[in-house]
Amino acid sequence: MYEVKVRDIPARSLLCLLRHASTQQEVWDLGKEGIGMLKAQPPPRVDGVAGAAFLIYYGEVNQDSDGPVEFCWPVPQDLAGQLAASFPGLTLRTEPAHQEAYIHLGQDPVTAQSQLDSAMEAWAAEQQRQPSDLPLRVTLLATTAPVTDASRRGGSDFALPLRDRADAA
Repeated sequence: MYEVKVRDIPARSLLCLLRHASTQQEVWDLGKEGIGMLKAQPPPRVDGVAGAAFLIYYGEVNQDSDGPVEFCWPVPQDLAGQLAASFPGLTLRTEPAHQEAYIHLGQDPVTAQSQLDSAMEAWAAEQQRQPSDLPLRVTLLATTAPVTDASRRGGSDFALPLRDRADAA
């Protein structure tokens, strides 16, 4: 079984790129495109896991559905407007503070999303937690600023934003 943990994510500004994808290769291409846009003049980083790039899945990615999927790069809030002007191909938006449940997938995740979904559903029921209105995501830890826990310096996490306990009542 998967170990599910919970972490706090602060409110953050995001530079984003949204694309429709019906294959995993198209999702990887989206990530490469987003990183490529930022590579010429990398923006300042947000520290820790909250500063890791991530993919948001608004729908399933398969032959019957094309997502969409969004590549997101957190940027310092005080520089967000200036940075957005420097990257006209990216959209600036903000995300509210929230908690998210996550499963660390490691360097080479081969787990089917349906297995991860089932593990998250079982954990949420056991913990009496409900997903928030924010969609599920995969956090790309290989591109983060330094993380204090050495086991968390690479790979990715499957993450599900959670509704506040007060909101779930």
